Amino acid sequence: MKNEEFATAQEARSAIGNKVFRAIVNFSFFIFHFSFSVALISCTGHPREVRLKGNFEHLDQGEFLIFSTDEALDRLDTLLIQDGTFSYTLPAIQPATLHILYPNQSELVVFATPGADILIKGDAQNLSEVKVSGSEENERYTEFRQDIIGKSAAETKSIARDYILGNPMLSMSQYLLTTYFLCDTATTVREATELYDSLCRACPEDLALSRLATHVRAIDQIRVGRPLPDFALTLTPGHGGNGEEEQIIRRDDYKGKLLLIAFWASWKSGSQSALYRSRRLRRELKGKGTDISLISYSLDADEKQFTRLEKADSIDFPSYCDFLSLSSPLVQKWGIRELPYFILVTPDGRIAAAGSDWIKDINDAASKL
Repeated sequence: MKNEEFATAQEARSAIGNKVFRAIVNFSFFIFHFSFSVALISCTGHPREVRLKGNFEHLDQGEFLIFSTDEALDRLDTLLIQDGTFSYTLPAIQPATLHILYPNQSELVVFATPGADILIKGDAQNLSEVKVSGSEENERYTEFRQDIIGKSAAETKSIARDYILGNPMLSMSQYLLTTYFLCDTATTVREATELYDSLCRACPEDLALSRLATHVRAIDQIRVGRPLPDFALTLTPGHGGNGEEEQIIRRDDYKGKLLLIAFWASWKSGSQSALYRSRRLRRELKGKGTDISLISYSLDADEKQFTRLEKADSIDFPSYCDFLSLSSPLVQKWGIRELPYFILVTPDGRIAAAGSDWIKDINDAASKL
């Protein structure tokens, strides 16, 4: 018995020793990578900043707009171009997704990490092939953009899926998931969840992924045939048709009524057209003896820009803006990631149509009202 007890004790000590050894190795591995990462960032000389430099042929002077979808920037900012070049410094303590809006309203997405020096190089006459370097994120995304040139929507979505599964640890993959799957009304919950879960397995402690869970859950929130989710919006006096006193509008206020909600922003192309189409639908239905209620939901971050366009487009119906842009709580909850965006609701409170393309997503349902 003593020999058996001795052998058991030896095995126990051996097991404990192995666990301790593995813990030491894992800790050492963590320290090495942490130290290496700190050293890598520190060697840039600006570990709490992201620096962007741009070089564009066939462009002497001009302005690009820059904004962020994850609160890295609290406003719409400007990139001033002189002699075809620009430089821009952004204070950053965590990764961010930046959007550069060209004068033709197309945009370039840039992935920024603290300490990074990002180079943007291209030709103003061929903006679709602008190259971004300085980090793996941007170089891989440049490859993706080049891969989808000339591809159909279905082909592009398939390529995006391959990039997501092949690069689950890159922020780029979260952006692709959002853009090509969470913003696509044809995406199923199963399809989105499968891709989202693959990213979570690769980066279980990624806070950005945790926030993205809201959008994955929101896929079934705004679906044709489903009831419009509850909402309560506090309208600011002096805007649109809000009147002179603060008021709150709720979903229940529109029971038994046709309703069109238009999401837009002064900085996004197609927004003025969205407001025009909303007013035109109201006018056409009125000619048939049918009323429809309109709600303007702006994702502007700059009150002056918001007010200017609101007045220019003669918005005379309830107008909401909390100046949080894409971080607006209802926008996050409903998974609105593309502008403009329309939601058409029937008098029984169900969604008749939803989407960003009026002709493709809304027109047929609107013509049957």
